[in-house]
Amino acid sequence: MRSILVKEYLPSKNGWEESIFHTANGYLGIRSCSEEGVGDDVFSVLGGYINGFYDIKDISYGEKLYGFPETAQTTVNITDVQGVKLFIGDEEYSLSSGKILKYEHELFMDRGYQEKRILWRSPSGKEVYICVCRMASLVQKHLFILNYKVVPVNFSGKVTIKSSVVGDVENFASADDPRLAGEAQSYLVVDEADFVDDGISLMLSSTKRSKLQLYCAVKHRYSKAFDVEYKKEGNVLTTVFTASAKQDKAVFICKYCVFVDSRRNDNPKEKSLEIVKEAFLHPIECFMNKQQKYLEKFWDTSRVIVEGKKLQRSMDYGLYSLLCSVGRDGISSVCAKGLSGEGYEGHYFWDTEIYIFPFFLLTNPEIAKELLMYRYNILPKAREHARIMGHDSGALYAWRSITGSECSAYYPSGSAQYHLTGDVSHAFVQYYLATGNIEFMQKYGAEVLIETARLWMDVSHEKDGNFYIDSVTGPDEYTCIVDNNYYTNCVAKENLYWAYKIMEILSEKDLDKDIIKMLKISDKELKSFKKASDKMYLGYDEKLGITPQDDSFLSKAKIDLSSIPEDKFPLLLNYHPLWLYRHQVCKQADVVLAHSMFEDYTDKKTMEKSFLYYEKITTHDSSLSSCAHSVLASKIGDMKKALSYMESSALIDLEDTHNNTRDGIHTANMGGFYNCIVQGFAGLRIKEEGLYLNPQLPPKWDGYSFSLYFQERLVSVKMTKKHVTLRLLDGEPINLFLFGDKIKLKDKERISL
Repeated sequence: MRSILVKEYLPSKNGWEESIFHTANGYLGIRSCSEEGVGDDVFSVLGGYINGFYDIKDISYGEKLYGFPETAQTTVNITDVQGVKLFIGDEEYSLSSGKILKYEHELFMDRGYQEKRILWRSPSGKEVYICVCRMASLVQKHLFILNYKVVPVNFSGKVTIKSSVVGDVENFASADDPRLAGEAQSYLVVDEADFVDDGISLMLSSTKRSKLQLYCAVKHRYSKAFDVEYKKEGNVLTTVFTASAKQDKAVFICKYCVFVDSRRNDNPKEKSLEIVKEAFLHPIECFMNKQQKYLEKFWDTSRVIVEGKKLQRSMDYGLYSLLCSVGRDGISSVCAKGLSGEGYEGHYFWDTEIYIFPFFLLTNPEIAKELLMYRYNILPKAREHARIMGHDSGALYAWRSITGSECSAYYPSGSAQYHLTGDVSHAFVQYYLATGNIEFMQKYGAEVLIETARLWMDVSHEKDGNFYIDSVTGPDEYTCIVDNNYYTNCVAKENLYWAYKIMEILSEKDLDKDIIKMLKISDKELKSFKKASDKMYLGYDEKLGITPQDDSFLSKAKIDLSSIPEDKFPLLLNYHPLWLYRHQVCKQADVVLAHSMFEDYTDKKTMEKSFLYYEKITTHDSSLSSCAHSVLASKIGDMKKALSYMESSALIDLEDTHNNTRDGIHTANMGGFYNCIVQGFAGLRIKEEGLYLNPQLPPKWDGYSFSLYFQERLVSVKMTKKHVTLRLLDGEPINLFLFGDKIKLKDKERISL
């Protein structure tokens, strides 16, 4: 398994390094900040986050109209446990003083931890080797471990380590970037801070407005050579370790840091102390062994083998980061930046359902189910949001949120993106088709499908035998408030059909009575869903032979993207929205994404012409764009372009091609990179009839391979220049479609074509 390794410390890349090497487990995330801190001239975001742990802030408007959200939720920078200061005699270790003789920062994706190895010479000539290991436990989600080891290289003498727990923290902000908070704020208030139970640093903090509580408990293991002293100064708890260290003899401290929040626990104080005391009984090696075993199982079914060392490293990093970002408790989902930074303020978007969910659906259906449970649990908020937006019935999911209420202050590219509701229903449908879990659909999924279908019935209108949807925004945020956005109409069409279909399936199994009674569903209403789906308007331009993005898009002025200076990208930071709205320019895949997801709604020739048309006017200012173009390029058979777009997607974070990884990784793109291979190159589609595969090989590639779960079977797919080989690794025999032909896979059987 390839690791991520940096061999030189560059202050100019400090923010990037903090994001790339962040430590997370889906619940807890800690940016990889220098323990001793950095200078004021070095970009750094000292941050730690808990998935779904938030506070509330006011939204200010110059002119506030009805229905605009008055407040928003934002993720909270939590208690800082990263601080460790090292003193060699009276000299303080710092990356900005003395001389760095060797620097290595490495993330081990097969073992689940990162390690910094530094050889440093002090201004007076003393050399010291420092090894820092960090791990967020994948088996104990509340636990973060920081192991700090020091080896005197050319001297013996006094070594002092000061380990701190700091309660006064604030969130990062940038007034010039709408993807970040506009004003730095401190959301946590320290209520209690003291040493308890033989040296445990215990700190209770609470959010100012959401009134959530967070307990942080820290306990140290350390070398016997150390004398220990405890100091409390305001909201800073410092444990001081002092030793007379010997040359070439290592001394260490190991911080066991436990975070427990009140959203998920009734008694977070008791829970935090219980966990930290239990963890303290075991050396870090014990947790490393458990971490490695967990990851062995993960990689066994999740790894995708691709061509090229650089691409394989990016794929491994992407899938590892998805695992470390995903909420697994029905309370949280996947933040736009995972748990690596504060970009988009920790909000959940459509990214999860369309770009990330497919990976978990095919590799870990249980995690996929928890992502759906998050959407089910906020369904009451979606109903409430629909009423605010003027709909008498149905559920409308908020564009960006944490607990379900709308957090977008700019409705043209926020609340107007009704397609999110269809994206959510799409994920429920895909889950049912991939798992066959009808009990889940009876208890949860059908309710979501019915309520979202009711939303489409309320927002659409019938005219001349067709159903139309007016005044919405599709995925392309450079084109807002339009009629009949093709992508939106596609997800609505599918949503309406499956609201009807799932009730038909439940009726056949005599499982429909409770939900009919609860939601007061009539046969007339179900038939109206089916009719609206059948008659949903999907535009087509006869002259160009393409799919119009919306009713007015093709009549707008054209611009030559090559005429725009490079320093004006991304356009959203350099051009007024109205200027963008008046031109044929796309921020990201819109029609292209619709065609890749709903290939049966049109013919291949239209897809091909549409791809070529929109390719010329798409900026790819969104990290969600290149991967979608890659998938459709594969579908139309242009494997050269498919590979090019896939490579562009692969390098966004590790090579920082969008120049903003310092604000956090692009989590959804990592799912998109996976989709480039599985949905794109392999042509995988999950349809009502079953699983379809249409594998192709990019030019100059020798092959690729992956495994997937489908209806409780584990299947491997391997593509080479000569063969495509399918094998049933586990489960009962199953029928699949390969190149359009139905085949039957039997136990341990290989089928090669």
